[in-house]
Amino acid sequence: MTATIPFPSRRTTAACLVAAGLLMTAGFAATPWEAEQTTRAYHDALLAHPDQAQVAAVLLHFGYLLLMPGAFGVMALVAPRGGWLLRIGGVLAVLGMATLPGLLITDAYDLALAQELPPDVAARVSDTVGDLALSTILGFPTIVGVVLGMILLFLALWRAGEVPFAAPALVIAGWVVSFAGFGLVPTVAGGALMTLGFVLTAVRITRSVPAVAAEGAASEVAAPAVA
Repeated sequence: MTATIPFPSRRTTAACLVAAGLLMTAGFAATPWEAEQTTRAYHDALLAHPDQAQVAAVLLHFGYLLLMPGAFGVMALVAPRGGWLLRIGGVLAVLGMATLPGLLITDAYDLALAQELPPDVAARVSDTVGDLALSTILGFPTIVGVVLGMILLFLALWRAGEVPFAAPALVIAGWVVSFAGFGLVPTVAGGALMTLGFVLTAVRITRSVPAVAAEGAASEVAAPAVA
């Protein structure tokens, strides 16, 4: 009996999750955070550190992008054992992660606005974009999809016996810490917690033996030799 290898494989899934966590945390750390939560302060931070802002956006883009194959790998690992956690989490995660990396282009637009327009005008244009229905349609489902979808997928991993509860607990704690505060410390701390959850998951899924493979090996041992 030949073992069925999921796609992405366990090792690929583990690598994508760990790389995503490290890049996301590095992107949060590289971000030139504004002193207060206003568009004018945000633009001032971008103007003061334009190269740093672009590096941070690139790191976050690829960190978010790698969450997608990681999510597909998780879905492949726990199917069909994941139940409603897998089904709902998978749909939400795919919808959110498919859109989130592309939203980082708005950092480039805000940087260009801050560089080319008077401060008040640049802030007003950016705020007008944020008030458009399109921004809400793209932004809100994306954030909800990524956060809730990821949480549900990691809970599905735990319910399937692939990881201990500490893995989804770290992912949940990471999101809570990131959203509870503002600025460098909360976001980097939240990213670090999520990365720890990803690393724990990576270690467990690469060390464990798939049930299908174990059954296949057992059947081969037990099968009588053919004369």
